[in-house]
Amino acid sequence: MTERTHVHAYADPYARSADHLDLLSAGMWEHLTPAVTEALADLAEHSTVVELGAGTGLGTDVIARAAPTACIVAVEPSSHLRAVLLHRVASDPDLRSRVTIENRPFPASRLPESFDAFVVMNTLGHLNREAREELWQLIAAGLRPQGYAVINVQQPTTASAVPEFEMAEERVGHRTYHGSAWAERIDDTTMKWHMTYRTSEDGTEIDAAEVEYLWNVVDPIAIESELTQHDLRVTAIGDEQLGLLRIERSA
Repeated sequence: MTERTHVHAYADPYARSADHLDLLSAGMWEHLTPAVTEALADLAEHSTVVELGAGTGLGTDVIARAAPTACIVAVEPSSHLRAVLLHRVASDPDLRSRVTIENRPFPASRLPESFDAFVVMNTLGHLNREAREELWQLIAAGLRPQGYAVINVQQPTTASAVPEFEMAEERVGHRTYHGSAWAERIDDTTMKWHMTYRTSEDGTEIDAAEVEYLWNVVDPIAIESELTQHDLRVTAIGDEQLGLLRIERSA
């Protein structure tokens, strides 16, 4: 693996919400799973796949099932999310034999010099324009022949205020876990998301955590323009609402 030498400071935006995220993200991955599985269906056997922003491993599990002989490097800088990811991987004999977990944040991550697929789900907004350029450079340099990247672009794709809405609600035992969110516009390319995670029992709130983080918005047209500079091309795949894009070398 190559080790990129410049290490960026990392402030973990998930330190206070990690105990909710795996549970409340499961529904979202039910929608993403068929499209991501289809996108990876033509990977050759014994491929190398990099997953940037693996989170708690919900997507890692999808990738592993879609590519059952692939070796996967799952990048997750949040120690809180990574604890769940490591447990998921270590407790499954198949995942344990094929998944390597990388803790350093991009672009300081220790990654393979070349790979057959590069997956970035629900993560692109954490990267500003400069970091995206480094990502496109890495993909352009590392993709093997016939290789590709799969990313998704989440709504909204323009910086705008978003009224508060309920993201998900799940019951475990006698307690119900809730997640809600709203966003404010900071400038033309940046939003700030405000997330609230609540735990209630018998209708009474017993715990709450509020989290906020900056999010860099970008639309598929802007991504296509950025990729062109690196001799990469992009194709939309699957349901338009999912925002899935496949990136390959230009012909």
